[in-house]
Amino acid sequence: MSGSKKAATIKKVSPKKTTGPKTERKSGKKVSRLLGMKDMIGLEQKSFDLVYNKAMELARAYNFLSIKVPILESYDLFKKSTRRDIDKEFYFVEGDKANRIILRPEITQGIARAYVENNVAEIMKVARFYNVGPVFRQEKLQTGRYRESTQLNLEIIGEKKAMAEALVIALANNFFKELNIKAEVQINSLGDADCQKDYCNKLIAFYKERGRRTKLCNECKKSVTNKNCLALLDCKNEACVKAREEAPQMADFLSDDSREHFAKVLEYLDELEINYNFNPYLVRGLSYYNDTVFEFWPINEDGTVVKKLALGGGGRYDKLIESVGGQETPAVGLALGLERAVARLKNKSEITKSKDQDVIFIAQLGDQAKVKALQLFNELREAGFDARHSFSTDSLRTQLEEATEMNAKVSLILGKKEIMDETILMRDMESSAQETVVYKKIKNRLMKIEGKVINRKGGGLSG
Repeated sequence: MSGSKKAATIKKVSPKKTTGPKTERKSGKKVSRLLGMKDMIGLEQKSFDLVYNKAMELARAYNFLSIKVPILESYDLFKKSTRRDIDKEFYFVEGDKANRIILRPEITQGIARAYVENNVAEIMKVARFYNVGPVFRQEKLQTGRYRESTQLNLEIIGEKKAMAEALVIALANNFFKELNIKAEVQINSLGDADCQKDYCNKLIAFYKERGRRTKLCNECKKSVTNKNCLALLDCKNEACVKAREEAPQMADFLSDDSREHFAKVLEYLDELEINYNFNPYLVRGLSYYNDTVFEFWPINEDGTVVKKLALGGGGRYDKLIESVGGQETPAVGLALGLERAVARLKNKSEITKSKDQDVIFIAQLGDQAKVKALQLFNELREAGFDARHSFSTDSLRTQLEEATEMNAKVSLILGKKEIMDETILMRDMESSAQETVVYKKIKNRLMKIEGKVINRKGGGLSG
């Protein structure tokens, strides 16, 4: 009954009259992308695809193996990797308080962890890995810096020889050259732990003299106090840059072994005709580096070098594997920023699709032959050939098996005899027929192989 009484009291409401056309409903509040993030659409995305594919192509051509590591990692993996307190730059993810989780700011540490955790040392003597993926840093917003960016990472783990540094520098040099991006290699040696300790004592004493410390920025003042000396050389503050001009240089404190190793790296770069600049203030921001460090700085059209925004960099880190629970293992790494490479591309509208290539495989026997093979590799790629190699393998049989797996059309073989005779052994992988060719005539001979001229990349950019 109560329900019916209520119903009886409800008044009939007449519909409201409308005096004009029906207005459209307003859309929701506009949501913008986060600061420091970047969208890529249309031509810019095509440019990114070109750079991404070039990175993948070269990593495979240099015989690096793909590795996937998580984007989420433990904070403990990264907390000791930098020379400055940059916790504020990490993106922390909510989770178990006992295990702080972050979005990875670097990829190298994750690969080092994976190397140890998966017992890779038991499988291969020298591991060569590449990974292309995102990294996240809450960096100060500046032109060309993004809080999410994509990196190509290359890691050679288990190799002590200076050839490892030369190899990754040569790959990066080819990456920029094949994209028509002008860049210059900046290179330095930090020496080993003992060298760095001696140098730190001298450098800190220098800054404490005559009130030099008072002219430094607050971060550098802390570095003097806590003896984090290499961070003093890495600061971009104008006052700190000026203060270091009279500071002692690391090169004067290198041990004989470190000096010999660095000289060998530079010798290889000279032989490969890679232009570089010795930069005594280059230290990179990560604390795990020893001996060789390097960066690629872009060059403007007027020839000036851009110092504040490196296109990539890396170095030797012989203690990192041990620091994440493994055995002491020599290693070299490189990271290239793909968005920064895209920003330096010219004539983006002329980007063309990649073409199928006939693979030319280069095999070698001995260290001297490796250097010559790497020179040939660079020459052939510059001439437009799809050259491949396996410099991490010493066995000729194994190298030729890899050439077969790649469906290589031709294998070029360099050994001690060929180096002395200035020749090269050319092997047809289908018929197994071999012939000796004068080294200087190899490119012409490759173009005259029976049948059609070997497909080569056209002029300009190629994906």
